[in-house]
Amino acid sequence: MAKIKIKRGLAANLPGLTLDEGELALVLDTAKLYAGIGGDKVLLNPDQAAAETATKLATARNIAITGDGTASTSFDGSANATLALVLANSGATAGTYTKVTIDAKGRVTSATQIAAADIPALTLAKITDAGTAASKNTGTAAGNVPVLDSGGKLDSSILPAIAISDTFVVANQTAMLALTAEVGDIAVRTDLNKCYILRTAGASTLANWQELLTPTSPVQSVAGKTGAVTLAASDVGLGNVNQQHTDCYNCLC
Repeated sequence: MAKIKIKRGLAANLPGLTLDEGELALVLDTAKLYAGIGGDKVLLNPDQAAAETATKLATARNIAITGDGTASTSFDGSANATLALVLANSGATAGTYTKVTIDAKGRVTSATQIAAADIPALTLAKITDAGTAASKNTGTAAGNVPVLDSGGKLDSSILPAIAISDTFVVANQTAMLALTAEVGDIAVRTDLNKCYILRTAGASTLANWQELLTPTSPVQSVAGKTGAVTLAASDVGLGNVNQQHTDCYNCLC
């Protein structure tokens, strides 16, 4: 009776096993049977529940991504699958902001507008368009920049002395001394036809008024008369002269 001999061994020795055409080999620890075919060894009893090759899955599977982004698609192995990833909201409202907070993954978790308290203290040397006045202190000392008061005016202490003269026409000394006048004001006395200027503060004190002298006229009087003079013929020694007019120069009058 003829016998068929089958090589036997363990699965660990299978990679180095060589079988002749039609020769069989049994793997003792897996119960797999191989045959030599075409210079290679072919498994004759594969597991019934699994196939060595397939073009698609028997049941399609769903592939999903969760967490910071979400996506899902059905995949059965028959073709490539593409997932459209949708990022999860970070908690910040869409918009344009000057200040943001990010987490360790680089995601924006909050957004606000920058406030004055967020700006660090800067020296004038780091500001290029502040102008020359920005480097000066405010005040009234030399080199300071003066500041207007609540009325929009400069402090009187930094203004030079300016004399603004008023002219008052008064009837007499009493009226002159009753004036509310400042240094430089002028009083015209109609009782004396003279002018006085207040040279020192205190208009009620006569000594504070200085008479303004006018140049002396070479004509002091006319025919012994002063002021607005109206002369008669007798004032100039012509009292006996008869004033007549004639068109004839040769007539004896």
